[in-house]
Amino acid sequence: MHKKNPSNQPLTPIGEVLDAIIDQCRSDNRGGVAHLIRIWEKTIGPPISENARPFAVKGDLLLVHVSSSAWLHQLRFLKDELLAKFNAGLESQQIGEIKFKIGPL
Repeated sequence: MHKKNPSNQPLTPIGEVLDAIIDQCRSDNRGGVAHLIRIWEKTIGPPISENARPFAVKGDLLLVHVSSSAWLHQLRFLKDELLAKFNAGLESQQIGEIKFKIGPL
């Protein structure tokens, strides 16, 4: 039997909850991946930021997940331009290399 929401508060989609938890787990003192995603969206802009998103950082390497092999191929040609734009939006830490990989956004 299905129970009603007794508090009448809106339910939060599980995807939003999981995203928040994952961002907290990946965070560090500089804001973590969530901070990098915000900078990526601001500096790179659509449609690229809708199909490619920072996933992890190791040293000065930024791993970016992309939505398809077509985007992967295209972004490899734009890598130097994207790196320059992204670094321009960073306050201190600079990224030296971007690696693209098909993965979940």
